[in-house]
Amino acid sequence: MDGFQEPTQRPRYDYPFETIPEPGTVQAVAEGVYWVRMPLPFALEWINLWLIDSGEDWTIVDTGIGSEETRNHWRTIFEGVLDGRPVGRVIVTHMHPDHVGLAGWITRKFDAPLMMSRLEYLTCRTLVADTGREAPDAGVRFYRDIGWDDAALDRYKSRFGGFGKAVSRLPDSFVRISDGDVVRLGDNDWHVLVGSGHSPEHACLHCPSLNVV
Repeated sequence: MDGFQEPTQRPRYDYPFETIPEPGTVQAVAEGVYWVRMPLPFALEWINLWLIDSGEDWTIVDTGIGSEETRNHWRTIFEGVLDGRPVGRVIVTHMHPDHVGLAGWITRKFDAPLMMSRLEYLTCRTLVADTGREAPDAGVRFYRDIGWDDAALDRYKSRFGGFGKAVSRLPDSFVRISDGDVVRLGDNDWHVLVGSGHSPEHACLHCPSLNVV
């Protein structure tokens, strides 16, 4: 295409903080909003999570993967950061295990509701139900028909049924959040913005008064 030029270098991302929080610690990013960083056993080594001071209690946004290491880091935060106040709700943006993994454990620990979009919750429940199953013949045929080679099919077979191993037992009910909803947390309104592509009904949170997304 005339005029098209390959970029000469990757874009640079500038972060407003000189330091990053170690696991088990938090870092303030706005008034009452704290950055939490948890390790992952993948090529992606870290996941960013959020703790919001919501007045009489706290709100957790995304939870990390369902591992004992992550549980221990959360225990450290519960003991050292919450100042005696409980977690009042857990908001999960989408159903990937590094975001929903400990939602069930935290909601049971604090008897707090899980807030999640409907399609993310139901998709997660479906994938968790496949834990331990072998890859179905229909799935293998589908991927073979679209051109996957034997190596790719073997990876599919070996990974199928592993989703729920990184997800603690989900609660049997949830509070649905949808595009356009407004969630009041403490003195601030957080607007729910839903997109798709990365996952079926991914929910983002925007707080205009804090200029945080």
